[in-house]
Amino acid sequence: MKSALLTYPIMARPKRIDFPHSLYHVFSRTNSGDLAFRDNRDCEKFLEYLSKYTDLFEFRVHAWCLMENHFHLLLESDRQSALSELMRRLLTAYTIYFNRRHSRHGHLFQGRFKSLIVDKSDYLLSLSRYIHTNPCHTNSSIDPATYEWSSLKYYAGGGEPPFLSTGEILSWFEGDRRKYLHFIREGLDEAVKPVVLQQRYVGGKDFSRRMNLRLKGMSMRTSRAAKAGERRQLFMEESEEKKAREILETVADYFSLDQGIWKQKKYDRGDYGRARCIAAALLRHHLPWTCRRIDDYLGLTGGYYRLEKKLKKDDAAREIFTLLNEQLSSKV
Repeated sequence: MKSALLTYPIMARPKRIDFPHSLYHVFSRTNSGDLAFRDNRDCEKFLEYLSKYTDLFEFRVHAWCLMENHFHLLLESDRQSALSELMRRLLTAYTIYFNRRHSRHGHLFQGRFKSLIVDKSDYLLSLSRYIHTNPCHTNSSIDPATYEWSSLKYYAGGGEPPFLSTGEILSWFEGDRRKYLHFIREGLDEAVKPVVLQQRYVGGKDFSRRMNLRLKGMSMRTSRAAKAGERRQLFMEESEEKKAREILETVADYFSLDQGIWKQKKYDRGDYGRARCIAAALLRHHLPWTCRRIDDYLGLTGGYYRLEKKLKKDDAAREIFTLLNEQLSSKV
């Protein structure tokens, strides 16, 4: 089912806004109109990755809709300004899965996903309606409440998956799911497409002005906004370092190894090599770190992906990874 994405005049692409504590409408379509979701299994896998990475990067998911050749997400960041890395990990993981399953190569989605920062106080509800009515934009015979691959079915009938946050939107309707569904159906006969300003904002002129000032303030190192951002970043880094140490301690305890030896190049085989592969995979799974960051932390010379390949070929190591991953996850 194809429908129109948000459109606006072609201009130079503005720098992506990536703020903490902000609401985003994120969308992307495939290259040349290729199918992105061929069946239920594809949709389920995309949502599996969406759950994984929004949890990892501490984003709330307010709504989604998966179409044949594109998707819409309504995401809200928490302490981290990590939208770009979240989407990079999500789209990379899904593309690898999709290409392997369907025997294809190359990029699946267009090179740069679109993201609009949203005035939450005025446009949270209207954006959720726009996303949830997306299947009906070109086929009015579709009932949005029964469309399989949007979050509306959970708003209407309950049973939300853990990564979907319905409470805030439903609170505007006193928690009454029928009232929200009525609000959605009203949108079928109205112009629900939000207005986009400066190719980056869903909101009024006052909102765009405030966001531009916020951008300017963040770019000035001596501003209060920049200093607050630095404090927030320091706190996040300290939290991540603490988690990384916990991961390495867990792996070291399992193998009865000295952590310090891992960073010595000569120790790359046997239990040392296996422990290093597992530690790298656990860091990647539990922390919003790039592969380069993991390389630096573990002192890797061959790179993270070399260890990933070794892990995939080692059945025993994968079993240990699963065991330790469950152990670490139970501590959260």
